[in-house]
Amino acid sequence: MNQFHSSLDLYHRNKGRRATVPETPFLLLAKRIPPMYWRLFQGVTLDSRMGYTGRRQFHSLGQAIDWAKSSVGDSWSNKRFHMPVGLDVLLACTASKVPEHLVEELKRRGS
Repeated sequence: MNQFHSSLDLYHRNKGRRATVPETPFLLLAKRIPPMYWRLFQGVTLDSRMGYTGRRQFHSLGQAIDWAKSSVGDSWSNKRFHMPVGLDVLLACTASKVPEHLVEELKRRGS
């Protein structure tokens, strides 16, 4: 154990575990979209509208989610951004046209 902080074990406590990343408004929205639909959201841009500093573009929603869950994605998240991110914002940040029937279904589900 660390002699200065008895509850902090820098060498063994998290060995083999991924760091936990706080849930951002974007990740909370993404959790409500079933993974089978992620591939339909192509050309996803994460920027200030989604609660991130800078601008990053991803091939698919799945890639954007993986990046946002990483420690790198967490470092790019705007910690002061607490507004909920809605489906309309995600659609505005997506280059591909998502089928209208899917948009309606996701809105009905509360996404």
